[in-house]
Amino acid sequence: MTQAKFKKIDREFCITDGSVNVYGYRLLTSGLMLDEFKKNPIGFLMHEREKGIVLKWEDFRIDGDKVYAKPVINLAHPEGEKTVSDVENGFLNAASVGRIVCLDASDDKELMLPGQTGLTITEWFPRELSLVDIPGNFNALANLYDIDDNELNLADFVKQKSNNMKKIVLAASVMTALNLSDNSSDDDVNKVFQDLIDKSKKLPQLEKDLADKTSELSDKSKELEDLKADTIAKEVNDLLAVGVEDKKITTEASKKLAVTYEKNPAGLKDLLDSMPAQTIVAENLQGEAKDLAAFEGKKWDDLYAADQLETVRQKFPDLYEKLRKEKFPNKA
Repeated sequence: MTQAKFKKIDREFCITDGSVNVYGYRLLTSGLMLDEFKKNPIGFLMHEREKGIVLKWEDFRIDGDKVYAKPVINLAHPEGEKTVSDVENGFLNAASVGRIVCLDASDDKELMLPGQTGLTITEWFPRELSLVDIPGNFNALANLYDIDDNELNLADFVKQKSNNMKKIVLAASVMTALNLSDNSSDDDVNKVFQDLIDKSKKLPQLEKDLADKTSELSDKSKELEDLKADTIAKEVNDLLAVGVEDKKITTEASKKLAVTYEKNPAGLKDLLDSMPAQTIVAENLQGEAKDLAAFEGKKWDDLYAADQLETVRQKFPDLYEKLRKEKFPNKA
């Protein structure tokens, strides 16, 4: 038989009662959307989500202004067995709603109780319900969220009176962001906010300066790109001109290579360096025809007397062979 991986504790915990919490506001019991929480009634230990789900809640019961439920402990959790022991032995006696989703709130004086300085949360539900050693702790009650799980600033909810003036109490997260502590004086807070105001006044000019600098850098960057492009184009054209002059390429080939190697002068140089100078066929034929004409009509003896036989043999072997056979018909 498979051993159960959970244990239900037959003991009710009060999860909320509509009283004023330690932060001066209260959660209206009639505004608790219990069905929303019942969709996923999970719980942690001390609201420590990173340690995983330790329990879930069942058997919800409303009695007047109080809401009760019973915990079911996850024995597969590393702290499951210890949690059961702590609850059953009376060492863990409180439950605390956490990550409270605030859907509506009111500053109606008729809803306020003695000692209440903040608003009354009139429509809400928690996303988790933890077992805690001390209820009303910071994680449970200081953090409020909207329906999209965005944290709501307590400064929007908690107000206190001092010298007939309303004083806004900043959330701990805001205090930290402003480098303020619980011991910061009013002068410290005022100085921080004045610095923020002064900086905000400078923001338009800073944005203009940044835009001007960005435009200036963009112009300089374009100038550099244009200069680079001109330099590369000149280098390519110079290489092609030398290639044509050295008779390594024709003018027509130069035009094609100019497109192919438009942005790659190094590659063009390597190509031209590897090419031998071309011999232009037409020029060679004209030169040979001119040289051959100098020997037309001459006989073997004429060439021999002029010491030109060897020249004919090397440059015009066909003519040499023809003259030899005429001079020595009986020789092979």
